[in-house]
Amino acid sequence: MVKKLFNSFLALNSTQFIVTLNDSIFRLIVVYSLIDLLGEESNNRILAISAALFVLPFLLFSMPAGQLGDRISKRTIIVWTAWAELLFMVLAYFAIWYNHEAASYFALFLIALQSAFFSPMKYAIIPEIEPRDKIAKANGHLTLFTYLSILLGTFLASFLSEMTHRNFPLIVVFCIIISIIAVYTAHKIEKTPVKDPEAKINYLFFTQIVRSVRLASQYKHLNLVLFSSAFFLYTASFTQLNLLPFGVESLGITDVQTGYVYLAAALGLGVGSFLVSVISSNSVKLWLSLWGGYGTGLSYVFLYVFQHNLIIACLLFFSVGMHGGLYIVPLDAYIQFIAPDKQRGSLVSAGTFLSFVAVLFGAGTLFLFGDIININAAQGYLVIGSMTLIMAVFITFALQEKPVK
Repeated sequence: MVKKLFNSFLALNSTQFIVTLNDSIFRLIVVYSLIDLLGEESNNRILAISAALFVLPFLLFSMPAGQLGDRISKRTIIVWTAWAELLFMVLAYFAIWYNHEAASYFALFLIALQSAFFSPMKYAIIPEIEPRDKIAKANGHLTLFTYLSILLGTFLASFLSEMTHRNFPLIVVFCIIISIIAVYTAHKIEKTPVKDPEAKINYLFFTQIVRSVRLASQYKHLNLVLFSSAFFLYTASFTQLNLLPFGVESLGITDVQTGYVYLAAALGLGVGSFLVSVISSNSVKLWLSLWGGYGTGLSYVFLYVFQHNLIIACLLFFSVGMHGGLYIVPLDAYIQFIAPDKQRGSLVSAGTFLSFVAVLFGAGTLFLFGDIININAAQGYLVIGSMTLIMAVFITFALQEKPVK
């Protein structure tokens, strides 16, 4: 039985890694292709629009997706989304082939749409395929490979663009091939039972968000954790989007070469997530999030100080990734640990909704800094670092009780 549970989690982790990798690659391919089409002076606008379109499905459908996951098997939804990604990638190929701006943006929206249904399921299904004492460790592994896939996808988008001499349709063919693998691994996840077949799907998602936040207030620190997790997605969104102008303005590298800098952040995130899985063992230790918050904030501040030194900047992005892992993994595990079975899908989806509102704010912040108040990318990291340190101080005072065991 233990072997079966392990194999099912491995299939889940493999599926989400591939799906997230694909999303990350394609999102940047759309950006690079549109920069070629519209010119580098449109960088910030293209980045902001693409980020907003990627987030929009999460805002519209994350709550209905979570409720659907309470009503039918979460495994079934995961399989459906894997097939949807394959179909949407085929459609995306033609958008990129014809180099059509509107069609490329629409393809990005479709890819994000399947992710909006997949994302809450990959976390909510963990307690159904893993024993309770393994939830924290499973979340550590899932978070590790989620953010590794995001960062690796960013690197691969740059690497493949250079290797193919910016042949973006060929890169989408690569995405189609690995989508086929995701369909295969999704089918290897064991079937899971329906938790609440009578659950109603409320398409007035904002009212459901309010209800879920009220429900979360009944559980110790859960609202704090949900909003703290969303703040991480805000900083992560800004960090990823701001790296392109930071690389060009401060480090003196090209737009594609900035993807290589993400390798440092990927390694850091891997180390941070691994440390959490080792330290946490069979419990959730929220104090690790405090350590991660202070470390991340200081890393952003030093990025401003050493903005023209490529080597030190890479080390600091490693630090951002490592402390980011220490920050976010305990928060995600806590949600799984505390949420009741019947409402877990809705609560996880509420967290997803809040997180992607934060991602949208991250894109808006990039546009605000670059096009409205005209501060450079390095100064943007200084502001985000200051905000992160303030958030860490707030969490320190808010967490007055011992973490959950």
